[in-house]
Amino acid sequence: MYARAAKAYKQVDLESSSKAQILDKLYLRFARDCEDAKTAIAGGDVAAKAKAINHGNQIIMELVAALDHALAPDLCGNLAALYDYVLDRLSLSNIHNDAALLDQASAVVMQLREAFTEANNANR
Repeated sequence: MYARAAKAYKQVDLESSSKAQILDKLYLRFARDCEDAKTAIAGGDVAAKAKAINHGNQIIMELVAALDHALAPDLCGNLAALYDYVLDRLSLSNIHNDAALLDQASAVVMQLREAFTEANNANR
């Protein structure tokens, strides 16, 4: 029963959020996935590491798919390059059990989060 209620709450939260809020939530969840993967690496938990990295990878792939190159080709090209870098860090971290690569990926995403937050606040 609680799982169903939590799922319903998440759905309502997502549907009532602005695009900027959704982007912010995705960036924060990505950072949490990186932290979860780092904890799993430290603890030698291969399954938890794979789950966290895979979820982070899915988030970045969704962000890549959402880019509208026709609307803003230069911006989208730059974001795509950054997202490719992040995906590369995730992959290498997974292969080599290297938590420092997760820090690099998370740092890029958190810088993007800050930039989008500033841009969103400036447009209000």
